[in-house]
Amino acid sequence: MIRCGALCKACSDTQCRSEGSEREPIEIYCPSCDGEGCERCDDGTVNVAECPNKYCRDMGPVITLADMMEKGIMPVAGGALDQSAWLLQAARILDRDEAKIRAERNNDH
Repeated sequence: MIRCGALCKACSDTQCRSEGSEREPIEIYCPSCDGEGCERCDDGTVNVAECPNKYCRDMGPVITLADMMEKGIMPVAGGALDQSAWLLQAARILDRDEAKIRAERNNDH
């Protein structure tokens, strides 16, 4: 949801504008069961009572590897896991900046 702009669209690196709270949590489909209902959720949904980015921070390294796999760099010897952290971060920043520019251009039309 964050990557597609459904959450955190107006957030910056220093300020969350999509933060949920105990009183008004953000309700999302459970990623474990895709909204079907399981032991990790409440009838297919999960309540997020904090910054969504903070809530899913542990997934960051996995998302980085998934992004690299999409580009054909597999997490094997010579692949994404053998690349320096700064290169992986630079690739993510580049993708983010390019996506932001594309979104801004689409909003101008």
